[in-house]
Amino acid sequence: MRLSASLLAVFCLFIAPQAFSAERSFTILHTNDWQSRLLGFGPNNEYTPATTGDDDTVGGVARLATLLEQRRTAAGEQPVLLLDGGDFSMGTLFHTVTREIGGELRLMTELGYDAATLGNHEFDFRPAGLAAMISAAHRIKGDALMPLLSSNLGFDPQRKEDDSLQAHYEAGRIAPYKLIDKGGIRFGLFGLLGNNAVAVSPMIKPALFADPVVTAKAMVAKLREEGADVVILLSHMGVVKQADGSWRGEEVELVEQVPGIDIVVGGHSHTALPQPVLVNGRTPVMQAGSEIQHLGELRMRLGDDGKPHVVDYQLHPINDQIAGDAAVTAKVEDFKQVVSEQMLAPKGYAFEQPLAKLDKTLTRAYDDPILGNLVTDALRQATASDVSFTGNGTIRDNLIMGRHGVQAVSDLFRIAPLGIGELDDAPGYPLIKVYVTGQELKNLLEVLLLAYQLRESKSYYPRVSGLRFSYNPWRVPFDRVSRIELGDPVKGYTPLELADTRLYSIGATSYVGSFTWLVSDLTKGLLSVQPKDAQGQPLTQLKAAIIDADPEQPGVQEYKEWQGLLDHIRSLPDLDGDGLADIPTQGPAAESRMLRAASLHPADLFRYAGPLQWGLSLVVLSGVLLIVWLLRRRSLRRH
Repeated sequence: MRLSASLLAVFCLFIAPQAFSAERSFTILHTNDWQSRLLGFGPNNEYTPATTGDDDTVGGVARLATLLEQRRTAAGEQPVLLLDGGDFSMGTLFHTVTREIGGELRLMTELGYDAATLGNHEFDFRPAGLAAMISAAHRIKGDALMPLLSSNLGFDPQRKEDDSLQAHYEAGRIAPYKLIDKGGIRFGLFGLLGNNAVAVSPMIKPALFADPVVTAKAMVAKLREEGADVVILLSHMGVVKQADGSWRGEEVELVEQVPGIDIVVGGHSHTALPQPVLVNGRTPVMQAGSEIQHLGELRMRLGDDGKPHVVDYQLHPINDQIAGDAAVTAKVEDFKQVVSEQMLAPKGYAFEQPLAKLDKTLTRAYDDPILGNLVTDALRQATASDVSFTGNGTIRDNLIMGRHGVQAVSDLFRIAPLGIGELDDAPGYPLIKVYVTGQELKNLLEVLLLAYQLRESKSYYPRVSGLRFSYNPWRVPFDRVSRIELGDPVKGYTPLELADTRLYSIGATSYVGSFTWLVSDLTKGLLSVQPKDAQGQPLTQLKAAIIDADPEQPGVQEYKEWQGLLDHIRSLPDLDGDGLADIPTQGPAAESRMLRAASLHPADLFRYAGPLQWGLSLVVLSGVLLIVWLLRRRSLRRH
């Protein structure tokens, strides 16, 4: 009996460390930047979640649901957390009804998300729009609604536009942090919106965001004080790969400055990290790409030192090898119906309606002009303007050919999905039209050009229609445009005469066009533009430039960018008689409308030159003459 007891004691001592280790292991499943991409990444009409092996689309929330169930099962008895790094809304037709049905939040709740943080796109319908989204989801889900974490969110007591969002904060539906106890481990979670994300969110005001580093230090201290074994940051900040292959960005830099963060579930930069970035040799910073194309899975254990250590990591692809969950698919179908009825039918469209066909994929790459030309041509037609422009970053998706090339309304909408009205609250940026002189047109091009060159970002690459222009990098900044030709590749181009007093009309979205009022500020007074109406009278504010789509109705009926794009594409010729417009991809459709023309030839150095180029040239010439004179004088003295 004593021998049996002794053997039992030895056996218990042997298995105790293993059992303890198993109890102290855990799994983090994570996503980020859903951007309302509930269907597959490809032509929506080719997406077949009910079956496998018969489409090329990537992603889909129904497939994500299936994969989540598989990974939870694989984790066994280990505690599992499912977390998201923000921007779960905005980007497809589903977001247009998110204020009415809260579809994304409802799905995340049903999929079992433990928490998500707020991204910048959650504010695209202004703070009140985010509040409406939460209210709609809460009506269906009640207190089971997935919590939103935002530790640095604040509210302006002098403004009422964020009061409805503050009410959700006070009710606990948005919280600064959350403690979760699972499997004997206390997890402390908090969420942050980064500085860049705030800076690129024009609709975020009057909501306020405190400094992320200061906030993070306070949150870590608070969570440790409340007994958190593992501190997890849900961050919408981003990471950036450096030329040497290392990773930087706000998420990395914050962990370096704030001790005590164990794990970062990131977002914002849409980076599909195959392995976490280990900051300070121990804190994993993770991102799972974007738009439900991947699911990240981090396995960790708490060591004897009480600190979490990475066991392994997988970035699971979500594709046609995974059958979608039927119940989730049914909910998405219901959401489609709401979109068609509320958003599209009044404009003569439907969600799954085939509209056009193309013969190859069109991308947003800065050196692939076809899609940019298509968008700006649509803007010019919709606004009936001489010229239109936008930035490459406002084009939000590629047009993926898929197996058949057919593009539905839902596919084409994704090219220009963002924005909200200036005079209404309907989804989409309204179109505006202003008039400028030839010199002012050149000034606008100079600002567009320099913004792209200074930022070194393809997002700022200018896209134009109704003109083509050349720039000379040997010329002084803000005076580099060396040639402007008005027209198009079909009717031909004619050189712009800067001295001509006629006015030229410009069409753009309210988002991009608003910078025409800011040219003087942006250039510190070096250049100026005064937007005008057709009679040449100054327009003091953007709202006066908004196009009225139906002058017969009272007030101004905004003509949205997305509708202008759909109307333009539907008007393209049907070349093969199949009932679908054919999107051109060759010849004039593929022309480059901004050309780099480096030259030291005097004609290229001074064509369209203004005071900046002439002034610098005179300074350089004076310097050269001074040097020559000094050298000549020195030579005469020697003789």
